[in-house]
Amino acid sequence: MTSPESPGLTPAEVRQVLDRNGFSLADPQWEQLEQWAVLMQEVNQRVNLISRKEIHLLWERHVLPCLALVALRDLPEGADVCDFGTGGGLPGLLLAIARPDLRLTLLDSRQKKISVVQEMIDALQLKNAQTVVGRGEELGKVRPWRQRFDVVTARAVAPLEDLVFWTTNLRKPEALLHVFKGGEIRDEIIQTIKRFPGTKVEKSLMVLKGYTGLAENQKFLVSLNFASTLKKSLPLVS
Repeated sequence: MTSPESPGLTPAEVRQVLDRNGFSLADPQWEQLEQWAVLMQEVNQRVNLISRKEIHLLWERHVLPCLALVALRDLPEGADVCDFGTGGGLPGLLLAIARPDLRLTLLDSRQKKISVVQEMIDALQLKNAQTVVGRGEELGKVRPWRQRFDVVTARAVAPLEDLVFWTTNLRKPEALLHVFKGGEIRDEIIQTIKRFPGTKVEKSLMVLKGYTGLAENQKFLVSLNFASTLKKSLPLVS
């Protein structure tokens, strides 16, 4: 566990942890990731994307948890992914860097944050990432967003049952929703299953070989599968 005085994990240590957990980044992707870290620290001086008190813990508190997704879950090759409520571009930007085969749409209702995330996409010359300003529950009513995405991710956005509802029409029927959560979430899961019967939920403590901090701090990855759920879709607007 990181103490308040700890400098946090270094980039090299994060890379080593990812390697030990079965996800190795090629050198070009790793160099791009380090460029992103520099950009994030610069941009964060202008727009508060993450807590400035934790900027020295960027690799440990943000990079490692986000990329743990690709180590702990199977994201299909070439999947169309929506990072819902992307905020500062997490985990969307990191997924776009680490998995060039994925197509990322970073969605948020706040223009100010989307603008700086787009700045970073442009600076990094990411060809597989785009930004969209809007609310998912509204975008899901219209083309080209209706039932578009194979995978949806969300980090520190809202209660599970709200996320399920808001993303209903953005997701394909067989899509997976991966949510990063901290603390006790049993009640959230129970309420979600009650509201959306048939939803299959996989809750995993983020246990990583070579690093115990995420597990010790009760960080979970919750994956929801809706393949067997009968959903009432919102009306399509042409």
